[in-house]
Amino acid sequence: IVGKIPKLWKKYVGTVGVTSVGMFGKGSGWGIGMTVHTLGVTVGGISEKPGVVDGEIMVREYLDVTLSFNHVIVDGAPAARFAGRFKELVEGAWGLKPHV
Repeated sequence: IVGKIPKLWKKYVGTVGVTSVGMFGKGSGWGIGMTVHTLGVTVGGISEKPGVVDGEIMVREYLDVTLSFNHVIVDGAPAARFAGRFKELVEGAWGLKPHV
């Protein structure tokens, strides 16, 4: 019954599902997002890879994150804008307090 009434679905199930598969091993890893939510966030592993920093190649840590959207609810263009903004916020460590 909950699945047929959007207000009940939001109240009892929510709109975003988050899962972490990165804790089950070492290195990088992606998740295959299968979500019944509007947005599914699968946090994968952290791995070290070469990347360009200030014009030089350096080893950096990369976090694998998979975003899954319910395209019945969210169109591709807003989903792509959200993914780009989400990437900017994560890379900029938004919301994290600096260690003193």
